Amino acid sequence: MRLRETMILTSFVLAFCAIAGAAISSPFTPSGNYTPTFVECPSNTEFVRSASRGLAQGEQAWLQKRRSNVVPALEQYLNTAGIDGFDVGSYLSCLDGDLDSAVPVIGLTLSGGGTRAQISGLGLYQAMDGRYAPAVEAGTGGLLQAITYVAGLSGGGIATTQLGIHGFPLLSDLIANNNFNLTLNSSAFGELVGKAELGFPLTIADIFGIAAIYNGLIPFGGSTADPMSFTWSGIQAQPAFQKGSIPMSILMANEVIPPGVDGSNAFNSPNGTILLPAEGSNTVYEFTPFEFGSWTGRVQAFAELDYLGTTLYGGDPVNTTLCVLGYDAATFLGGITTAAINFWFAENESNGTVGQFAKRQDIPYPANEDTIEQERVAAINAPLVADLPEFAGLLETNVSDILYALVPNPFFGYDKGVDAGASSQAELYLVDGSETGQLNPIWPLLQPERGLDLIIVSDNGGTELSSGWMNGTSLRNTYLAAEAQGLPFPKIPSVNTMLNLNYTSKPVLYGCWEPDVPIVLYAADFPYTAYTNLSFIVTSVTNSQVTDLSSNGLALFSQDSNRRADGWTQCIACAAVDRSLSRIGWSRPDACEKCFKKYCWDGTVDDRQPSFLEPALVLDPSLTWAEWNPTVFY
Repeated sequence: MRLRETMILTSFVLAFCAIAGAAISSPFTPSGNYTPTFVECPSNTEFVRSASRGLAQGEQAWLQKRRSNVVPALEQYLNTAGIDGFDVGSYLSCLDGDLDSAVPVIGLTLSGGGTRAQISGLGLYQAMDGRYAPAVEAGTGGLLQAITYVAGLSGGGIATTQLGIHGFPLLSDLIANNNFNLTLNSSAFGELVGKAELGFPLTIADIFGIAAIYNGLIPFGGSTADPMSFTWSGIQAQPAFQKGSIPMSILMANEVIPPGVDGSNAFNSPNGTILLPAEGSNTVYEFTPFEFGSWTGRVQAFAELDYLGTTLYGGDPVNTTLCVLGYDAATFLGGITTAAINFWFAENESNGTVGQFAKRQDIPYPANEDTIEQERVAAINAPLVADLPEFAGLLETNVSDILYALVPNPFFGYDKGVDAGASSQAELYLVDGSETGQLNPIWPLLQPERGLDLIIVSDNGGTELSSGWMNGTSLRNTYLAAEAQGLPFPKIPSVNTMLNLNYTSKPVLYGCWEPDVPIVLYAADFPYTAYTNLSFIVTSVTNSQVTDLSSNGLALFSQDSNRRADGWTQCIACAAVDRSLSRIGWSRPDACEKCFKKYCWDGTVDDRQPSFLEPALVLDPSLTWAEWNPTVFY
């Protein structure tokens, strides 16, 4: 039964109408669990708006507070990094006099890649945390406190959900709170009943929310709050967020138009995947604590997140007594951004390969690379795929109906920035944010309205090469998509060049010589102190394993405290302030000019066939995986 049909049953629903719609005052659902609540609609709320109006008013107001917190954070960080000859005090005085335009806007993206991406992404997060003494000693600690946005999808979306809901805690606190327990809490599935009884469709996103997110949201301090009661819009109620003292978390998802729906783009591209934004068909959605929507594609509009799930037409509630609160449960949204089951399950009829494998740039590396990867990932996911028909039977539906997250379309009947196809759909079909071939959730941070100066890309996908390491495909896909849509992004070389120049084995900067784009610091996961190339679905991980695996991030990001790259951590600081310096009329310091020449891509191309990438530990090359593995995964 669909939501609009259920709403006719007002005798059942009106029992939930005692709560009046109000501003965000709690991080939890009104029901205290996963079940949404029907409330009377507020009379002074604009439920939908065109993206042409820029940032949400709530985000704009929050940014004012965040900028004032970034300045003192930069002072601590820049003094830690120590750019030679740079007058930190004078620079900060200039920022204080022009907070709106001078303060640097820095973003961090945490890529997809399952549990491996979750842990490795949080390892890089820890490497920038000014509260983590080893990071401060390495010269990278404190940059986190100056970051404005953190975006995540899939495995990185799990990490981003943990950070956003828990208010950006220490990684060690997440570990101590047992938030990496992968044991499935089967009792939580009972909470889905309340949502289903109200007529909301249950899909794979609800299941993934429990399987991947639930334990990660177990609250701190002995609180008995239900992990499934946290809402994404409820982040607004956190005192630290209201003060602007922590970054904003953004989740990224993609749209699929399944077969049978007008304009279907599910499996109709030449290589069997949904089309990349560069090819003109895909809509990339974002969930901020304020809004849900998209800047580009079929939908260029946003809806108030706290009322997601409300039946709207033309931007207004169909029934003003039946607005919905609590539909934006963090487990559900996290489940959406990890829901790639359609790629695992659906087979491309033209060439017999699973859609996911065609996402990376096709180079014969080695000749049987595709076969190796398909066999590896298919073996990992075989049990999950095998269970789908049984699961569908429990829901009395078809497998094809649960492959996507179904969300009541807030843009139904809305014509300002929404094309006719999207406006005519009562529901949106959403999937894992990586399904456009962009495993890194950079897209929300590319929008000119946010004015990013530096984007730090933590790439931990592990599906591009059969050895479980990256070849830069996802970063290049974003470049191609941005170029096609006229968005500012630095030039990115081919994957052959990145591999041949070792740009996936160490952090590298892009865009230093392109003044009208954000600088991108690309850090692909690589084995420095740990072989982190786990299968992207693992069934268990211990706290000590999380500690061992995440510690790799500091050695990678700091280049072993500059021992592997002299002056590298200063260069990170240079990238953090470079665009800001230009806006206040300062010249680039000599130390930054020199380090950019050393560590920023200068346009050199090497498109020869690369050798197969199967590295040893950078800091202990004599320790093979076969020797290391028993000491960690024993």
